Amino acid sequence: MNARKGLVGAAAALCALLAACGGGEGGAGGAAAGGPVGQPVNGGTAIVAVKSDFDAFNPVTSTALTTLDIVKDMLFTPLIRYDEKLNPTPYLAERWELSDTAVVFHLRDGVTWHDGQPLTAEDVKFTFDLAKAKETASLLGSAYLTMVKSATVVDPHTIRFGFTAPHAQALDDFWWAPLPRHLLQNVAPSALAQAPFNRQPVGSGPFKLASWQAGQAVTLEANPAFPASMGGRPRLDRVVFRIIPEATTRMNELQAGTVDVNYSVQPDEAKQLQGQPAIHVFHYPSREFTYLGWNATRPLFADARVRRALTQAIDRNRLMAAPFMYGFAQAGSSVIPPISPMNPGLQPLPFDPAAAKALLAQAGWTDSNGDGVLDKGGQPFRFNLITSASNRLFSDVATVIQQQLKAVGVDAQIQTMEFQTLLRAHKSREYDGIITNWTWDYFRADPTPLFSCAEARKPSSANRTGYCNPQADALMQKGLAATDPAQAKAVWTEFAGLLQQDQPVTVLFWAEEIGGVGPRVQDVRMDARSKLANVTQWWIPAARQKR
Repeated sequence: MNARKGLVGAAAALCALLAACGGGEGGAGGAAAGGPVGQPVNGGTAIVAVKSDFDAFNPVTSTALTTLDIVKDMLFTPLIRYDEKLNPTPYLAERWELSDTAVVFHLRDGVTWHDGQPLTAEDVKFTFDLAKAKETASLLGSAYLTMVKSATVVDPHTIRFGFTAPHAQALDDFWWAPLPRHLLQNVAPSALAQAPFNRQPVGSGPFKLASWQAGQAVTLEANPAFPASMGGRPRLDRVVFRIIPEATTRMNELQAGTVDVNYSVQPDEAKQLQGQPAIHVFHYPSREFTYLGWNATRPLFADARVRRALTQAIDRNRLMAAPFMYGFAQAGSSVIPPISPMNPGLQPLPFDPAAAKALLAQAGWTDSNGDGVLDKGGQPFRFNLITSASNRLFSDVATVIQQQLKAVGVDAQIQTMEFQTLLRAHKSREYDGIITNWTWDYFRADPTPLFSCAEARKPSSANRTGYCNPQADALMQKGLAATDPAQAKAVWTEFAGLLQQDQPVTVLFWAEEIGGVGPRVQDVRMDARSKLANVTQWWIPAARQKR
């Protein structure tokens, strides 16, 4: 167990770093602009602006970050939560016993679903089994529970999970929330993603779903029966999430006071808002990287030399400053977060158009007809580059990358899509290239969801590039099994070097998370856990509750 303690120590160092970097303009979290006014009171409605509609309020099938924030922090009750230093803390599970082979969770008594039925260990096992079923095609099961092999109900409030092997930071496998067995036991795993429950969820959390107007708004109301042992009734009566795709509109409404929280502030907007005393800007290192994904299942991107050449044709440093990230990011070289103790510290492949052209020539791509576009076997090097229509930053980045690729003879045709449409195309690998992002749902290094051969063979898996390299598989398994921090870092460094040569994705940058809060809602905190991490503690002074 000494090796496990060593790795916990490394994690603690990460926590300290995140805590030091988290928060608002000065790097430390604080209350919303204007400071608390009097003592906290109950009541009122907070308005939160989000950029796109939600996918499914179901912890097993959802893959969208903002949706999962609401699932974990508002509608449902995960087994564990994290404190501000990212230490696992009790939530639905009031305590646990952890060993190298298993963990036993003891659930709180008196927790009920929103329909009044008791939440028991049977619900937890039911959810685990659903997530692990291949027919469910769940990212939770295929990506985050790979080292958990079994769930056994000991009694109504005790459940034991068995591990496939000793592994580091095992508690991080249990950040998810259970589903109600009594409502979903007759839904086939293959039909879970389309179940009506996903739009009409019955949860167990501090808030209940009141309404969902597709493309317009989602309203959550306080759950007055939420157990005191888990925090009790939220201070707010309700939270309304308004869907506002246009970034400028979100910012204007935050400044006008018709929106209290802007969930997605763009870097250029953050620079503008930081000078306004009525607005508090939260920014902190995130678990999210923005990348250009290459669909390796398509012949155009099957050759690693081509993917490496395209990476070297892109000037990532240009993206770090104005008019793109304004310093709210750092150039990416690895899919392991820069703030992680396991980050290898590799330098990104250099911006080198001449080297890119040479690699493309080695792969057989030349400009045989002098039209400025490379070709091979009569096929021009032309592809569709898709990104989200609701993300202005990504669209701007796509335009710059289009110009840079054109300089080496590659013709990228930009196509913007509504986010859910984009997500479906990405999951089904119906794309050529994509600019998007990925957020790690917990704090343990585990890139197997994105790059393992097993996931490449599954439809709609997290491995959306179709990348498969047995050498990478072996390194990932070795890294996950390592409980000594020095050994683990050495393995992940070797893995990162291999990935840098194969370039299944071009990691463009690690962006900071940015959110804006107006003066009306008090005690808002945002950090690496979530922008809703303390939403139950948000409050509005009585004099400000009416608009």
